[in-house]
Amino acid sequence: MNFGQFEALYWIARLGSFHAAARHLKTSQPAISARIRGLEQQLGVALFDRSEHKARPTAKGQELLHYAAQLIGIASEITQRVGTRDALQGHVRLGVTSVPALTWLPNLLERVARSYPGIVIEFTVDSSEVLHDRIGRGQLDVAVVAGPLTSPKVTTEPLGSVPMAWLASPKLNLPLQPMRAADLALWPVISDRQGSHLYAAAMEWFRREGVEPRQHHGCSSLPTRIHLALQGVGVALAAPSAASRELSRGTLQVVATLNAPPTLDYVIAYASIGSSPSVRIVADAARSLIGQKPDLQSYYSASEDPS
Repeated sequence: MNFGQFEALYWIARLGSFHAAARHLKTSQPAISARIRGLEQQLGVALFDRSEHKARPTAKGQELLHYAAQLIGIASEITQRVGTRDALQGHVRLGVTSVPALTWLPNLLERVARSYPGIVIEFTVDSSEVLHDRIGRGQLDVAVVAGPLTSPKVTTEPLGSVPMAWLASPKLNLPLQPMRAADLALWPVISDRQGSHLYAAAMEWFRREGVEPRQHHGCSSLPTRIHLALQGVGVALAAPSAASRELSRGTLQVVATLNAPPTLDYVIAYASIGSSPSVRIVADAARSLIGQKPDLQSYYSASEDPS
């Protein structure tokens, strides 16, 4: 056995094909196939199911992948500790939601490129729910998402919470006194789409009083939710800082409620095993940038569309 064989195994499993692994390792597909064939002959087991177009590790392949990831991580750590910063190389798949993409992500890319030019970041912008699924499947290396996220394959660290509020247009003429959930449920409610953390938090808030909204509008876009509330379509659940301009102008108002609205907890997540130094560098840089503001809610106001 040799390092090249384990390297091939790791990148085939991670990128999904022999061709993609060959391209990443700057070699030919026959050379990659030869490495895996040699490893399979030495061990006497099949490491990949080749019956489908996408290369999928067998049970034995998954078992060996654990060791391959550790070897890749050790090799990267040696490069990081012994070599120069320019020598450290890595391909990190980062997942973020729309607010980070509009606020601290550009600074993250600039910081990593300046300090570690050999690290390439490939980023995905999507909902927390999609990112949860992708990091659980090993399709992302690190992600900043709304939690909770529980998986034996993923390690999470808390980043903070974002308080929500019920926002409405004065056009609706809502009562000025604090409202019960049962009162608010009589009005159209705007939150995220079904299956999202925000939707679940909104419904749980109502169900604690044994009610559900008569009408719910599910929308995955935060600016659109705020715009719908601004137009008087319904009462939106959102971070107040995301609508600070509308609140200051009086075109939106915070609806007072007897029970505090829910909050969204955010975490940074990465693979529990096999995380390379380049992944940890990106995760540490993200934590550092997020920590530059007093709280996570500050990023919502920073992401407002100035138009």
